Amino acid sequence: MISPEPLYQKAVQAANQGNYELAQMFLRELLSAHPHVAKAHHLTATTHMRMGALEKALPHARMAVKLNPTNAASRWVLGICLSNSGDIDAAIPEFRAGCELAPADPQGWNNLGQALLEKRQYSHAETALRRGLALSQNVPQLSMGLAWVLWNVGRAEEALDVIRGQRERTPNDVPLLAVRAMMSLYSTNTSNEDLRVSHVELGRSIEAMTPLNPNRVPDPTPSDAERPLRVGFLSPDLYGHSVSRFLEPILRHGDYARLIPALYSCYQVRDEVSGRLESMCGLWCDVYKLGDQMAAAEIRRHNLDILIDLAGHTPLNRSILLCHRPAPITMTYLGYPHSTGYTRIDYRIVDSITDPPGESDANATEKLLRLDPCFLCFTPVIDPPEVGAVPEDAAQPIRFGTFNNAAKYSPMVLEMWSEILKAEPTSKLVLKSYQFSDAAGRDYVLGSLEKLGIDPARIELLEKISLTREHLLAYHNLHIALDTFPYHGTTTTCEALLMGTPVITLEGNSHRSRVGVSLLSAVGVPELIARTRDEYVEKAVALARDRQRLVRYRTTLREQMQKSVLMDGAGFYDRFEKLLRTVWREKCGVSQGGATSPT
Repeated sequence: MISPEPLYQKAVQAANQGNYELAQMFLRELLSAHPHVAKAHHLTATTHMRMGALEKALPHARMAVKLNPTNAASRWVLGICLSNSGDIDAAIPEFRAGCELAPADPQGWNNLGQALLEKRQYSHAETALRRGLALSQNVPQLSMGLAWVLWNVGRAEEALDVIRGQRERTPNDVPLLAVRAMMSLYSTNTSNEDLRVSHVELGRSIEAMTPLNPNRVPDPTPSDAERPLRVGFLSPDLYGHSVSRFLEPILRHGDYARLIPALYSCYQVRDEVSGRLESMCGLWCDVYKLGDQMAAAEIRRHNLDILIDLAGHTPLNRSILLCHRPAPITMTYLGYPHSTGYTRIDYRIVDSITDPPGESDANATEKLLRLDPCFLCFTPVIDPPEVGAVPEDAAQPIRFGTFNNAAKYSPMVLEMWSEILKAEPTSKLVLKSYQFSDAAGRDYVLGSLEKLGIDPARIELLEKISLTREHLLAYHNLHIALDTFPYHGTTTTCEALLMGTPVITLEGNSHRSRVGVSLLSAVGVPELIARTRDEYVEKAVALARDRQRLVRYRTTLREQMQKSVLMDGAGFYDRFEKLLRTVWREKCGVSQGGATSPT
């Protein structure tokens, strides 16, 4: 009988050289004669994983653990296979077992911490990631994982400190730069210049590792100026995500004689919203399984005129595809409240309120296109339930609150909320966020407010409500919504207004803290906009003491919003298409009047 060891060593040598097909040939021969060699199953699983054949890797990973359950590496490989196949619950015990078998391996603690983070078990994830960091600070993923844990529970400042510390050790790590840029948007300690620098650094780093295709997409000619525009939208959020509620008006009111939309999905989640979006576009293309160059080539093959990224540097984004320049014009819009820092993205769509002319232009690497009066148009995901009644009896306590992501609860905004609650001693604060499913998320908010003098009994924490109707009905128990700062709400503000709940917002000096100003101005309630911290508190307290005004908002806000530019889908589409057409004509060398522009 053939000895297994020589074949195994040949397989190891082939795998180390990156020749996984050859390695698997040796392994098949080995396992056909010796089916119970644990390390051969382990290597087979890892080579299949390297080749992206997860479904082939998993049975061998299971067998490797069955034959040698005390091998930590096999436990981790099985955990990774299970995790990548979507079974995080089954992966966590394997990762934990691996850590128990090899507690001095920092990568093992990273595997466990990342899985716990994905399951939103923040307390346990923090413990695992800190164990890994105590062993080694040369694994950037440990620091990024810990930063995500801290960010999720509202500790953005601490998260940024972790990222800064890791960056000193690994200064050229691009994913680290991306996390720093995105998380900086949540910090009150980051100036506009800080934000500009962090995003420019990130953009330059990504562009430096993204070679341009030498076969440049040809520029259009004057004869192309008036034909239907082929416009692609790239996003990981083409499902029941907030972004889809602002994209849908463009698709729903589209005119194929003017603009033919294509959707490029870079995330595997798909639901009924995805189906509705697909039915309204000219092309749907999944690019989430394709590498960057292949995905860019696929987009290039569709001969787009304009490619618009909808995600910026949010998780799961593929904005790097625009750096390959797969269309004559590239833009960013909607899903990210700052300039991307890319020089290869031509334009960013904003409005004159979110980005007033002047400093905003200087802080952007893209040319700003102002889609006034508001750069957004909102479509509810369902027909909303009826608005609830406001108690006119002054003895009934007022319920302030927000349904924004808890990551947006900066120390400054918690201080303002505590001042409001102290001024209205019988009032309650209702907060809803998915992070409250874990004790770490609950404890941080309650503990922070208690340190500010607020009895935790006055705080009601709600977890994520999956059903949209039930989520909207929760506004019946919220009399006044309090916007977050410095990162404003967007969908939450729209939903609150739709349910007749007034929103108090604090105006800042950059897009992230001016979106609420744009939304409230579009609906016609500028009196809810505060210009200073003290005014934010004063407006909230004054409104709480005016029951008749609250009743008036509750009974009129929805209709006022529905009649406003914020929900005028047809009007928004016209403005949006005209904006793109103007840019396209310029690219074609044609002026607004139809004459050819001088070269």
